[in-house]
Amino acid sequence: MGVRGRTPRVSIDPAAKAVIGSTPRVLRMLLEGLPWTLVEAPNPEGWSLKDIVAHLHDAESIAFVERIQRMLHENRPFIRSIDPPARLASGGYAERGLAELLDDLDRQRAEHLSWLEALTEDQLARAGEHDTVGEIRVIDIAHQWAAHDMAHLRQIAHMIQAHLAPLMGNTRGFYDV
Repeated sequence: MGVRGRTPRVSIDPAAKAVIGSTPRVLRMLLEGLPWTLVEAPNPEGWSLKDIVAHLHDAESIAFVERIQRMLHENRPFIRSIDPPARLASGGYAERGLAELLDDLDRQRAEHLSWLEALTEDQLARAGEHDTVGEIRVIDIAHQWAAHDMAHLRQIAHMIQAHLAPLMGNTRGFYDV
């Protein structure tokens, strides 16, 4: 039995596939044309819009593809947590432009989504042991991938909205910003 007594899924939910596949386009639509000062401005946690895109780019390989590949090729591998700020600082992302990061993410996503869709039920059921949350399966990571994208899309939308809030006059009262 899965979480809360449900039988584990044996296929990736179509919504997860749609989110994973569309995130690079959504990012491009939200971010292209924004003033560079907004793209580079850090939020209270110290992350800029560009940093979030760089994190998504970085997580693509280390948190999703690499973990899945390990679970496919190793017997219950031990999966360590990552340190996103440290990886961002050491990954050379500051030197890369937003357009380059978006182009690269878009290209990678097309390949990775095709790869995910080709996984069999047996492959989706393979597991590993995460250092923080315990057992995780390939299918769990596929759904986490989509949820991770949504969390960062929401974060980006909130940062853009917060930028616009002081410009809204009294209409700001219509929103929780």
